[in-house]
Amino acid sequence: MPIIEHEEYQKMRIIPHHHGSVFDHSLAVAYLAYRIASRCNLDVESTIRGALLHDFYLYKFKKRENRNILIEGLRHSRNHPKIAKKNALKYFELNVKEIDIIVNHMFPIGLPRCYEAWVTTLADKSLALIEYSARVAYCMYWRRRRQLPRNLKA
Repeated sequence: MPIIEHEEYQKMRIIPHHHGSVFDHSLAVAYLAYRIASRCNLDVESTIRGALLHDFYLYKFKKRENRNILIEGLRHSRNHPKIAKKNALKYFELNVKEIDIIVNHMFPIGLPRCYEAWVTTLADKSLALIEYSARVAYCMYWRRRRQLPRNLKA
């Protein structure tokens, strides 16, 4: 059974991630990583599989009350690759490159050892930056719109 059709993998559809779901994010990372890996003549299959599973942690990251968001974010950055690896190994057979991609995609916290892991890390960071930027732009638009006088609103 393909990874994306697996019952456990489908659970990622309801876990929020930036402005979408972890499922959507992982598909986008896998596609971008595939595009880069294919142009660089790398192991495309391992790149796609590792990228699909890089965020297979199956929980919603949320800030706990009275906790520092930076510390919580750092803890999540350090722990979710380990949890994703554990989940991935529970349901799928993985090779060394796929495990490297999952465990080390949070550079500089993890240090990728193969080119496929570096490619996936680059794809993940690039898309995360785009996702965050879109969210900030959206928030700024609505904040500014609320501050405009009624006669200037579209």
